Amino acid sequence: MAEPEPSGADIGYISVTFERVLDQALNSRRISDALERSAGTLNREQLRTRALRERAAIAAAAAVEYHAYTETRASAAGQTGERDSNGNGNSGGSGLLPVLAVFVPSLSAVAAAVFLVSGLALRAFGGRPYIGAGLITAGFVAAAVAVGGAVADLACLLVAAAHNRSAEDDGVPADEDADVKRAREAWQLALLERGMMPFLLDRLDEADTRDHV
Repeated sequence: MAEPEPSGADIGYISVTFERVLDQALNSRRISDALERSAGTLNREQLRTRALRERAAIAAAAAVEYHAYTETRASAAGQTGERDSNGNGNSGGSGLLPVLAVFVPSLSAVAAAVFLVSGLALRAFGGRPYIGAGLITAGFVAAAVAVGGAVADLACLLVAAAHNRSAEDDGVPADEDADVKRAREAWQLALLERGMMPFLLDRLDEADTRDHV
């Protein structure tokens, strides 16, 4: 039975992965040493151009690992869908933290306003001064808690956004399944070791041979 054609998203991810592995190979010590030995017969940009032109043949060297990766990914996606449909996910627990992150600073800010207004009112109208002073102090403490909570929430959001953006730039979900991750890394290693490195080294050897003929 024929293999299904890759989707548009898969083709884009394959292209991004291919270029990342190509950069890794070009920056490796083996290729750097081979470039030095070739004495300028080929440079990195020429190697890059040739590799991009032959990407289909290079990628074919890791076709088995890529197929295993797509199968593992599809299986993991199916299991996730079943857990979601059965209501066995952890969405309740994970949803509580964002609510608390918003609720705590907001409540602290409201408390700060109430304490400060009440304390200043008691002081202005000649009420019990020690009560007014205590309320003002409590207001400042609540305000400090609100500011600290807001700063902490902002820091957490920035870290999470940076993590998710980095993962999305690579085309990899931030919550990738462990088995899927291992299969993806096996595919990328095979692409590097069995596809990219031999191709680049062969092109350098060919250029060096022609130069000495």
